[in-house]
Amino acid sequence: MASSPSCSDVKMSPKCHRDQDEPHTEPKAPSIKPSSPYKHFIRDPNHQILVLEGGTLVAVPDKCGRRGEIFYVSALPIRTLRSAKANRITLAVCKGKRFLCCKRVKKPKRPSLELKKMKDLSSLSSKKLLPFTFLKEKAGSYFTLESAANRGYFICTCSTPRQPVGVTKELGKQKNTHFEFVSANVDVSEFED
Repeated sequence: MASSPSCSDVKMSPKCHRDQDEPHTEPKAPSIKPSSPYKHFIRDPNHQILVLEGGTLVAVPDKCGRRGEIFYVSALPIRTLRSAKANRITLAVCKGKRFLCCKRVKKPKRPSLELKKMKDLSSLSSKKLLPFTFLKEKAGSYFTLESAANRGYFICTCSTPRQPVGVTKELGKQKNTHFEFVSANVDVSEFED
């Protein structure tokens, strides 16, 4: 673990004679601003909570008396065309400064889940935001989190405690892909520097 829809090309119409003295500028790719984040703890059906240990996101038993990592969950304004039930979200930890990112790597040729340190995502274009985007879809009383950049790959935990959180395309096998979002009703000033 370390852990955008592309814009269509815009065709410019020819300039009118009176526009020839104006400088020509190409339009910027639109960026998508995430909404204000909601704070949640994330738990899997095996009663494991997600925590950060040494820079790695791992799943540990909830009964350890540890508080789970606070996830800053921001909804993006665009819904996926594949399913009206799925919401496009970003997930961040460390006071919202480290974002989960699912990027395809060359070796092995499958995506990996990483945490990327960033101030915010609001300045990214839709294309650059895509690896940070997950499709949160209801699955019974839980949710699945599918990578928007790598469709068919879902955030997962292992039933063995203290294993890194990763991504898998093998649903219903050894990896768990269902999660519960528990509201983290905490005072933000408690975590501020």
